[in-house]
Amino acid sequence: MTIVATPSSAAQPLRDSLLRVVTAGFAGGAVDFIYPSAMAISRGRSWTRPWDMVASGWIGPAAADGGPLVTGLGIATHFAIATAMAAAYIHLARRVPVVEARPWATAPIYGLILYAIMYFAVLPLRFGNPWRWQGVNSILDIAAHVGVALAIVAVAGRRRAQ
Repeated sequence: MTIVATPSSAAQPLRDSLLRVVTAGFAGGAVDFIYPSAMAISRGRSWTRPWDMVASGWIGPAAADGGPLVTGLGIATHFAIATAMAAAYIHLARRVPVVEARPWATAPIYGLILYAIMYFAVLPLRFGNPWRWQGVNSILDIAAHVGVALAIVAVAGRRRAQ
């Protein structure tokens, strides 16, 4: 007789929730991976530059020297942050009925919130640069954050096949 270990019924919802958060975080992180990498290339820089800058939050100015480990640290940090963004959205959707009922209508608002947190809190605290409007670049930055939120919603809103 073969015994097959299956998750308990109590563990299943937690496992499903974690899988949903991680996959939604990966989806949002993928959108936000492509955008800064492409922007760096369009400005004549290496695609790794944004990720080295993310790693500088951990290792300081030495991150400017780059290298595969520094870039990897930046990418891992980036996807961890995107996963936290997805977790926050999923948590919010479970507690605010309109967010759960109208995900496609509320996702752009969530994207604007993500943009505001990044440009009015995170970047000024990390680099000391106050926010200023930069025309098309600011519009693209806002659109990228809305795209992150839409990707999170697209994945987080999927129901598990029963």
